[in-house]
Amino acid sequence: MMEFLVVVFGLSLLWASVTNMLGTIIKILVFQGVILFAITLLKTTQLNWISFSFIALETLIFKAILIPWFIDDTIKHNRIRREVEASVSNFFSLALMSLIFVLSFALSASAPVWTAEVSPLEFGIAFATILKGIFIIIANKKLITHLMGYLIMENGIFLLSLSAGSHLPYIVSLGVSLDLMLSVLIAVLFIKRIRSTFDDAESPHSLKEE
Repeated sequence: MMEFLVVVFGLSLLWASVTNMLGTIIKILVFQGVILFAITLLKTTQLNWISFSFIALETLIFKAILIPWFIDDTIKHNRIRREVEASVSNFFSLALMSLIFVLSFALSASAPVWTAEVSPLEFGIAFATILKGIFIIIANKKLITHLMGYLIMENGIFLLSLSAGSHLPYIVSLGVSLDLMLSVLIAVLFIKRIRSTFDDAESPHSLKEE
């Protein structure tokens, strides 16, 4: 069951490579948040109500509900164009994602020792997710898309911490979540003030004024 969830999580990266819609990327973030919630529950052997509350807040409420809704509301409020303005084609993005998978699993297989608590499959998918997030940030023009890339990268960091053991995610993810929350708030406030710089630059009104 664990391997199936990790593989499905990895398939969401391929989905993200062939989409041109911001709304679809938001759905992918929701999907990844739900998968991470299920993986975390399966990885936890001793679960008390405090641990469950933290997991629910971190993965299900924060990753799968609150942040995607906040981003979607920002897009609607600022009337940002729904299309992803990527500097590369979908074919190139899919091909590069496939190469990232190959490199990630090669790195995972080349590790000297794997213990029972460290899964090569989880490590490979997590590392590929981090690289995919970085690629989204580099290959796209919109500030809101950069934020989505950062969120995908953070999901990879969380999955990577899960692959290292059942207790590490609570420590690592707490610091990551605080940094993520601060970054999201700053980015959203920035977007709300200036709208989308690239959308305004390409709008007919701005061209007429020039």
